[in-house]
Amino acid sequence: MSRPIAGFAAALTAALVLTLAPATAASAAVSTSCTSATQAAVQKRILTDVNAARKNAGKKALKASSSMHKVAVAWSGKQAASGTMKHNPNYASQIPKGWTAAAENVAYGYTPQKVTPAWLKSTAHRKNILGGYTHIGIGVACSKAGQPYYTQVFGKY
Repeated sequence: MSRPIAGFAAALTAALVLTLAPATAASAAVSTSCTSATQAAVQKRILTDVNAARKNAGKKALKASSSMHKVAVAWSGKQAASGTMKHNPNYASQIPKGWTAAAENVAYGYTPQKVTPAWLKSTAHRKNILGGYTHIGIGVACSKAGQPYYTQVFGKY
């Protein structure tokens, strides 16, 4: 998913406002998303948003998988290092064996608060989020320029 420059400027402005405004440690960690200390906070935020969307659609909540998180984090790191958003051609062989269905979503440039709503506006990404999966892995990594890259991997077990 790409965003126009105006969207990036708005996100940057929002990040600056959030940085300058008083905030709790947890909300500050989620808003910045570009340090390793925030990985767990970003994963939790995205999982909460995904499961809220699933609940609204009458679907069961996804279970977070630490093994799948590792796959998603590693792929987000590769995207951030290359500065290129693309799908992982090998995710299905990297997540734990035994799945009967698997999928992946990637995105870049969004804040943790806006990435799930953006995925939900896309038919293909929404289908993955609301699909018949049981487990999810979530990763985020930031480029040297501070651009966040997100990965979700889904599995039905």
